Amino acid sequence: MIDLTGSPYSLESTAGWVFERAARLHERVELLRSQGHLTQQTLRAYFGDKRFEQIAESNAIEGSTLGVGETQMAVLRGITITGHDPAYSADAVNLSRALERVVELAQDPSPTSIDQVKELHSLVLGEGAGAGLFRSTPVIIAGSPHEPPSTWDEVMSGIEDWERWSVANADASALLRAVVLHAWLTHIHPFTDGNGRTSRAVMNLELVRGGFPSVIIRRKDRLRYYEALAESDLGGNLELIAELILLRAEDALRDLERAATAQQGYDKAHAELLKAQERQAAIWNDAVRLLFSLVEDALNSSVGDRGTVSTRWYDAELSVDDYAALSQSDPEANSWLFRIDANVPGLPSRRFLAWTGFRSYEVRNSRGIAGGPSIFWSMPDPAGNRMWFRDDRNSPGVAELTLELPNVDRWIARLPNDRIEALWPSAAAQRIATAVVESIARG
Repeated sequence: MIDLTGSPYSLESTAGWVFERAARLHERVELLRSQGHLTQQTLRAYFGDKRFEQIAESNAIEGSTLGVGETQMAVLRGITITGHDPAYSADAVNLSRALERVVELAQDPSPTSIDQVKELHSLVLGEGAGAGLFRSTPVIIAGSPHEPPSTWDEVMSGIEDWERWSVANADASALLRAVVLHAWLTHIHPFTDGNGRTSRAVMNLELVRGGFPSVIIRRKDRLRYYEALAESDLGGNLELIAELILLRAEDALRDLERAATAQQGYDKAHAELLKAQERQAAIWNDAVRLLFSLVEDALNSSVGDRGTVSTRWYDAELSVDDYAALSQSDPEANSWLFRIDANVPGLPSRRFLAWTGFRSYEVRNSRGIAGGPSIFWSMPDPAGNRMWFRDDRNSPGVAELTLELPNVDRWIARLPNDRIEALWPSAAAQRIATAVVESIARG
């Protein structure tokens, strides 16, 4: 979500898909980053392919007739392309410098500011009149009924509101920030010339800072782009411009994934599976931690001042590899979780060790589920042959506990008599505590 308070915009209640699509794109970027595939090699390959296309397409929206190859020649060789307005070659060189600066500015996590807008505009316009200066005269947007602020004071009031919103929403989605700041800057139209190119540069600054590849609004998008901006100008509805920018962001991300595949052997499907396993392991670890806390509380309440209870947490959270191994019934990933030591004067002490193993056949069969981790119990060997041994029949209240992830509301418990029950976390903890106390009382 994003807070549009203080901006001239809104998103209709029917535009929930905007947030959903933005969230999915953020997940894909995070997937690339978390798997180590956003390397300099991958980024160089991507931006090397896209740099001149981005310049040519952005300038084409403003009327430039240079193609991608001609743009490349103008930028790299500094020549004026024959058969085209000489200004278009200069525009290509200027925008190239501005986009190089975008990448540098993106290293600074601070929210986009007025000073950065003016700097980018001065690069976009180069030696043109008014470079980096806010206008003090009215302007007309060709083909649009929108009337931007007409005086310098009105322009400054609008741009200062723009900056305040940028600062206040520094932690919002990079994609949605890009949409708002881009549309709003074109709405204010703070310069006499170069507003569109500067606004698109600001849009890409937001995206690159957020880990996204820069996007290309293409010349074929020109009419759709103008209509979307007009809708945001007149009605304040961002849905159309958001749709276009998110669509082009998805195109750019797909191309970046292809570059990662070519350069790093990135496998999106494999990475998604790994990320899903990481989420499952994290959910499991949080649920086990909560259970341990509830067991501690229940034991202290049950034993009270009649004795003492000490517990030890072994900090044995499952890694994603351990989670995957236990899901395949591999005992190599077994690990200790926590220990309970209960003592009541005049009565036998009791010790129980909770550990993580792989889910039993009985639980899998009863619930129709696949493999995964479970909690089991061991106790000191009364024969003295081993320090600990597993004894399901004398386990404290439950012989096995597991979760049908991602649901953490109920633990699936296999009781010492092998009956299967679903227990709330607090009920599971209380059953364990009661069983510990009863085992002490039995002697």
